[in-house]
Amino acid sequence: MITNERQYKITKNEAERFKAALQDFKEIDLIKQGLDPVIVIAQRNSLEQQLKDLQAQVADYEKLRSGRVKRLFPTSIGEIGETLIEARIARNLSQRELADRLGMKEQQIQRYEHDRYLTANLTRVAEVADALQFDLVAFFESRTDSLLERIAPNLKDGLDVSKLPVKEMKKRGWLSQMRLPEHLTGPLSDMDLAAAFVSQAASSHALHKQHVRSGSKQDPYALLAWRARLMQRAKSLEIANPIRPLETQSLLRSLIGLSTKKNGPVETIELLRQHGIILIIERHLPSTHLDGAAMMVNGDTPIIGLTLRHNRLDNFWFTLLHELGHVFLHRDQGLREGFFDEEGAPSVDKLEKEADSFAESAFITGEVWAKSFVRFTRDKNQVIEFAKNHGVSSAIVAGRIRRERKDYTIFGELVGQGELRKMMSSAGYLENLDAEG
Repeated sequence: MITNERQYKITKNEAERFKAALQDFKEIDLIKQGLDPVIVIAQRNSLEQQLKDLQAQVADYEKLRSGRVKRLFPTSIGEIGETLIEARIARNLSQRELADRLGMKEQQIQRYEHDRYLTANLTRVAEVADALQFDLVAFFESRTDSLLERIAPNLKDGLDVSKLPVKEMKKRGWLSQMRLPEHLTGPLSDMDLAAAFVSQAASSHALHKQHVRSGSKQDPYALLAWRARLMQRAKSLEIANPIRPLETQSLLRSLIGLSTKKNGPVETIELLRQHGIILIIERHLPSTHLDGAAMMVNGDTPIIGLTLRHNRLDNFWFTLLHELGHVFLHRDQGLREGFFDEEGAPSVDKLEKEADSFAESAFITGEVWAKSFVRFTRDKNQVIEFAKNHGVSSAIVAGRIRRERKDYTIFGELVGQGELRKMMSSAGYLENLDAEG
């Protein structure tokens, strides 16, 4: 959603760049360079879909700004915040001008709009509506009135909060780090806090629509709680630059270079942040077998979550590239609901196969790999030499050979076993290092 003139100009420019990129997109040339045809087609489809999305955002903003919109219709309490933003735009008011009308600082309005007014109490919401000269009309339908419905309004469709991993969430300090909305006062139980935690960070539809790739049985409530934790951490981080999908190749070239550095995984976190992508390291919860996930926060910022369940460098790079495949190829084909992946799980879904192909060919093209005899070697020196010649980490090459052969007993000394968690913990990116899991 575009909320101001600056975002409007940026989005219009981005739409023009996507349009030009599509005109210059040459499938045959990319295939000749060794890129998988499946990935090439997926890239074109992704560019086309993102162009449509950008154009739709521009059209919606222009319609609001034209002054023709006199009525706005939120369909739930959760949508009131977004409707207030639309009302401000329809009145041709900037965030500063609205703040002046309310006798507040512009930064407070920015915070409210960033959170879609979820942290504002009802009195404040009414004051904002009045300042915008919009009447806030509501009606109520009778239903069971419970504390749960007040603290977790987004949890619907029969979700049973008693199945949330409340003890583990409390043990990890997630509940104590939560910022409660202004209207929630008084003592709340741990289960109440867990419900509010999940409700604020991830609405209930995530439980039903998220794409879960797993070879094991997953606990959907533990998965939802872990997703909420990622959203909580991501919202506390500032991203200066929006994601630029057109810069995929330049980003991959930078990642290739980082893969050879001892501290490469740590430096990768900052590099991705500079490209508008949040990478978070968060241990998986019991009853989940996650290696990685990709989703969106605040509607437009991609998040990648890695669990480091397998404490190896090759797993880090492959899982990261797989999730980047989802970010670059599937931004409008499921990223908003989220992808949750377990390494080695069967890839039967079309989108998962595309992400796998992206991960495999991102650092070493399919053509180069197919022509190389390193795939058949058992000599670690040949693996090291191949990696050096192609400017990538030997852990990546060794890991690819192990996956293809389904033999995880070979090249164990090359895949960086046991290095990642200590590295990330020392850099402050991994909490609870000593905890099991």
